[in-house]
Amino acid sequence: MRHETMQNSDPSTPSTPRLDAAKADMMAKTARCQAMTEDREALLFSGMRANLLMPHPIYIASGDGAHITDIDGNEYIDTVMGFGACVLGHRHPDVARAIQRVSGAGWHFGIHSHEQMPLAEMLHEAIPCAERILFCNTGSEATAYAMRAARTFAGKEKVGIFDGYWHGMHDYCMVTPARDGTNTRPKGQDISAGVPKAIHDLTVPLAYRNRVSLDIIREKKDELAVVLIEPVQHSNPQPDVVDFLREVQDVCRECGVLFLLDEMVTGFRIAYGGGQERFGLTPDLATLGKACGGGLPIGVVAGREDIMRTFVGDDGTTPPVFAGGTFTGNPMSMAAGAASVAYMRDHREIYGHMEEQGNRLTAAFNSHCTQHNMPLHMSNVGSMFHIYFQGNPVYSSFDIDEQPLAAAKQAFCLHALNLGVLISGGDKYYLSAAHTAEHVDRMIDIFTETLSLVREDGLL
Repeated sequence: MRHETMQNSDPSTPSTPRLDAAKADMMAKTARCQAMTEDREALLFSGMRANLLMPHPIYIASGDGAHITDIDGNEYIDTVMGFGACVLGHRHPDVARAIQRVSGAGWHFGIHSHEQMPLAEMLHEAIPCAERILFCNTGSEATAYAMRAARTFAGKEKVGIFDGYWHGMHDYCMVTPARDGTNTRPKGQDISAGVPKAIHDLTVPLAYRNRVSLDIIREKKDELAVVLIEPVQHSNPQPDVVDFLREVQDVCRECGVLFLLDEMVTGFRIAYGGGQERFGLTPDLATLGKACGGGLPIGVVAGREDIMRTFVGDDGTTPPVFAGGTFTGNPMSMAAGAASVAYMRDHREIYGHMEEQGNRLTAAFNSHCTQHNMPLHMSNVGSMFHIYFQGNPVYSSFDIDEQPLAAAKQAFCLHALNLGVLISGGDKYYLSAAHTAEHVDRMIDIFTETLSLVREDGLL
């Protein structure tokens, strides 16, 4: 999940009666949030973005099920859900009991604890490619380790990444494919300062859902160690991706390039076995996290045994791939993860429920926009959804151009928050197993009311 520097109100945004009233309501309701912002700005770079037409973000005091409550006591239906981690909702009782149990015995030892094996065994059974497993602390660590193992095993250095991705914050993920005019072959574009040029040169930019990428993989096969792709992009959740995913898997196998599925978001969310189960894929490597940590920090690398053995370096010719950290496999994350995965394993019906509610929300939103001739639409894959502030269809990230409706988007987020639904500035939205049909009904009502308010102010 990309975090961005907090942004304040845009002075170029028009002042409109309904927008001004919503902003005044929110400012009156969030006095403590405003005071905290003033205190934090003197000390912290929080890395989080305030997406609202307000001079401050809101700060969360607690969560329960599908709801969160800010420090001023305002309750919202949550669509952030820990950036996708909270598949079971906030403070699920099974996870809470596991955390309480471990906290009574000690929550950090550095060396191994007996809490690791139950989760490892469940992941081994749930994830099709998981012959061996490595734990770490974050998604960024997981993708960094997986890339390192792939380069070691393949004896090649380049990494292929598709536009619209998010694979973490390390250097290899700070080069993004960017459209180069009308050319379908993207160029690499830096998205952070401080990244060595050598890293830029070792990244092969690929066009998402474009078969020219298959040609690029074939052309670069002697240099490419691994190609990374999300089964469903959380920045662009499109349901009809299976054919392209299988083509990428097949061409990687054909060319001797390792195929890595980044299931950080999709794992245990779009199916119990993630994208691998949903789309019938078996990658060489997979990275997971979020849901399988029960809301606590976790990263997982899973994959073929021969590749994973690079982490122990027992071939006698090369040093092992280094992987380690002070908090890796800590008892708290392991116990919370095991409780969460066990519940998902034993209650597979939650996936049908989340699928139904996600589809229902998307259908109602799109029907309203079509009926009222509004140039917006929603797309979802199960409980992952995204609102596009444009009428044109979106195939890949290259098709997204929301700048003409940027003011409408900000107004939508503010009105929704004021009416009781938290919409993230990161454009990545999630339901959970705790979102009932009644929650979704309320979201539909709030979204349609919000769209009317934005249109009545002339922003649509």
